Amino acid sequence: MLCAVTTPAQETDSFTELHARAREVEKNLVTLRADFVETTNSDLLAEPILESGTMIAARPMRVLLRYQVPEKKLLLIDGDELRVVWPERGQQERLPIGKIQDAVDKYFYRASEKDLRGHFDISVTVDAEVAGTQRVDMIAKRKQVRKGLESMHVWVADDTLYLVKMRLVYPDGAGSKTIELSNLRANVPVEDEEFTLELPIPPTEQVEGGFRGANPPQ
Repeated sequence: MLCAVTTPAQETDSFTELHARAREVEKNLVTLRADFVETTNSDLLAEPILESGTMIAARPMRVLLRYQVPEKKLLLIDGDELRVVWPERGQQERLPIGKIQDAVDKYFYRASEKDLRGHFDISVTVDAEVAGTQRVDMIAKRKQVRKGLESMHVWVADDTLYLVKMRLVYPDGAGSKTIELSNLRANVPVEDEEFTLELPIPPTEQVEGGFRGANPPQ
């Protein structure tokens, strides 16, 4: 009842305690399965893009998102590489993300509480719209961070401290991305084979000695 009627005037900044508890939880988190809904907003979009699917994650750094709606898509983060596959289009893309991972490690994952407070203005509140969670608002205050991220807002479950919702707000009016997790199951079996992508053959693919595909050029 008290959580439900908390107002901004009653905010308390308990980030120090929350950060310490979350670090302990994170040490024991090995695998993760969940359903997700991803919403992308931008001034360039007539309407938000709403996508959903399932995800699996495993240490040290493997995450696979299987988008089902509105289009099938696979997004795999494996170490310092990002791979995206559109099975129905017969398309794939591979990108190096080593520099991005280094930045995430520096400003978030390996950052101490003191470091985080140096990068962001941080507050912890109770959000009545997302029951049973604590909301952490992180507003970038360093120029290096603001180049890529204006703010980050994270909702964690009161009982487990697992992330259930995250919103990234990009600078210069570039929009935002919100990811909501549900049916979350931690430390359940996740096999290596589940991260193997079956890459599609494009409709027309040139190979040694000719072309392979459904529609070779005439």
